[in-house]
Amino acid sequence: MTTNKKIIIAGIAVLMGFLMTACGNSSSVQGEAAMNTIQPYVLSEAEEEIVDVVLSSSSSITQFTVDETYKHIVVGYDYYEKGKLVAKNCDKCQLDLSYDAGAQTTFGKIYTNIDSDYSEITIRGKESNGEETNSLGSKDPLSNEDQTLDDMSGITTSTLESPVEIEKNKKIYIWATIGDNDDEMEVCNDVSTILNDKAFKSYDKCFLFYAIFK
Repeated sequence: MTTNKKIIIAGIAVLMGFLMTACGNSSSVQGEAAMNTIQPYVLSEAEEEIVDVVLSSSSSITQFTVDETYKHIVVGYDYYEKGKLVAKNCDKCQLDLSYDAGAQTTFGKIYTNIDSDYSEITIRGKESNGEETNSLGSKDPLSNEDQTLDDMSGITTSTLESPVEIEKNKKIYIWATIGDNDDEMEVCNDVSTILNDKAFKSYDKCFLFYAIFK
């Protein structure tokens, strides 16, 4: 692991700790997600400043709230070139949700980031009893060296724009990083519909992040 990558990962860890502390048990500052939903997390001005320091512009924070119906959350990304699936379940990681104290609520955040040097997925959850759990993504099945944006003249993103109701075992798209050499490319703003977008097959590269609740 390079020194730069260690610094970036350390910065992400600091950011996650700050966000979890700032949000408390209810995420009251930004508005707690409705039960069994996943939605974009709106950063405060102070959080935006930290993100600008430790993450690249191609980054996303998504929050979720679930009840005891769900035992696990799996996050990863599928990699496409010109609309063709090249590799699936990259950087996949799983967070086991615990309800040892009985029926309760678990909420947490998903941090996704990819640029020309590395990819990173982190899931961080906090149970109602205050305990935090964390899981980092792996590099399976392709290393990030196989999936870079170095050769792209343009990079943009597609985001989750509205809350989405969670369904068991359903793949929910939460973020996309798109690289293309077409300076006039038009990208679908809402990632939940990106696969149905007519322009999708024209994108040179697309890292499509997802979350699955089981």
